[in-house]
Amino acid sequence: MDWLLVFLIVAAAILVPWVWAGTREKPLTHAERSSKAPGKTCTLSAGTIYYTDSGDRHAPVIVMVHGFSVPHFVFAQNAAALVENGFRVIQFDHFGRGWSDRPAGRYDTDFYDRELIELLDALDLHEPVGLVGYSMGGVIAAEFAARHPERLTGLLLLAPAGFSLNLFSNPLVRAIMRTPLLGDWYWQIFGRGLLLADPQLAQPHIDPTRCIQGDDTIQMNYKGYLHAILATWRNLQMENRDTTFASAAANDVPIMTIFGGQDLTIRPESVTRLKKAAPQSRIEVLTQGNHGLGFELYDSVNPLMVEFFNTHSK
Repeated sequence: MDWLLVFLIVAAAILVPWVWAGTREKPLTHAERSSKAPGKTCTLSAGTIYYTDSGDRHAPVIVMVHGFSVPHFVFAQNAAALVENGFRVIQFDHFGRGWSDRPAGRYDTDFYDRELIELLDALDLHEPVGLVGYSMGGVIAAEFAARHPERLTGLLLLAPAGFSLNLFSNPLVRAIMRTPLLGDWYWQIFGRGLLLADPQLAQPHIDPTRCIQGDDTIQMNYKGYLHAILATWRNLQMENRDTTFASAAANDVPIMTIFGGQDLTIRPESVTRLKKAAPQSRIEVLTQGNHGLGFELYDSVNPLMVEFFNTHSK
């Protein structure tokens, strides 16, 4: 009986937090999305994807690929500037984020490449477009440029992952997250807190224009978000992708990269490694920028972005 009691106590200690954590999440239904999200949707092979389409439909097209956890509105300040300067801008939520479906799957390089090319095709964007990739989106965008250079006029990277990354740097946490079942249990219970603890998303700025223009916690309320984040972290290689960037550059895709000199997520050696991998690319370092440089220093980033795409999209 003593062993049975111990077993029941241990089982309860494992299952109760798991079940409780799951009760915070609800399904992302069509009705939920259509009542709360003002954008558009289209159907791809993995499910329904959410996007916004701004600017003149006959203008040169810029597609913006967001990063690991914050959805499309991380680009709000940048997209507005591009539209004001005569571009059509497509922003979308990756599967598993924002208002897009949360399909089961590996969320690996092939998954994200298929997501992007299917989106372009679904929107009838068969002419070359400009591509912006932020953080993890930089890896996805660089891989797209390596595989499909004919679909692009230029590639602009904001604080791109792909070289040396500081994400969940605690070795014990990383080991737990890599472990099947144990990692899933741990992430279901603690993942939300780990994501919210990101010091670079705390946004201590008084000026509201220099903050993320949306609530990135809303997406956490829907089932599948935490799975997508964990599956991405496990399966999408976000470090040591030097050859990917080299391949993109070798395909003669014009590349410009903007790094933040104070970035705690993208380690400083990433600049040196990109110079080696893609020596012909243009690299700018904003000395006061951290990982949120796109929205915090939008008045420095936007002119560089507009200049680049004026040269390589029009």
